[in-house]
Amino acid sequence: MEKKTCSCDEHTPKTVFACSGAADLGQISDLVARKMHQNGDRQMKCLAFIGAGIENMINSIKDSEMLIIDGCPLDCGKHTMEKNNLDNFTHVRLTDFGYVKGETPANSHNVEEVYCRMINN
Repeated sequence: MEKKTCSCDEHTPKTVFACSGAADLGQISDLVARKMHQNGDRQMKCLAFIGAGIENMINSIKDSEMLIIDGCPLDCGKHTMEKNNLDNFTHVRLTDFGYVKGETPANSHNVEEVYCRMINN
């Protein structure tokens, strides 16, 4: 996990943004973010409003403790954040954990395995 500077405390909202889900690792990223949201670990937010540059929405998350989950080395989520001057986030790339794009099924086992990595770090 790549951790950027964060001046967060326990009262800071925690958010998660995931890869789009168009490939298997993207789908796992999305399902893990949804699980984090459903379990109350983090609020899942839409990466598209960042990419679209919707200023009031971007401002609403600037002070949150952000987690970006990308599936592959293209790092679309990370680049989307940086292009919108957001750099206070933790970045995770699933291929760094040994998952292979196009070869990793988005099944419950893999989702649970990634989820456990995210909440235990």
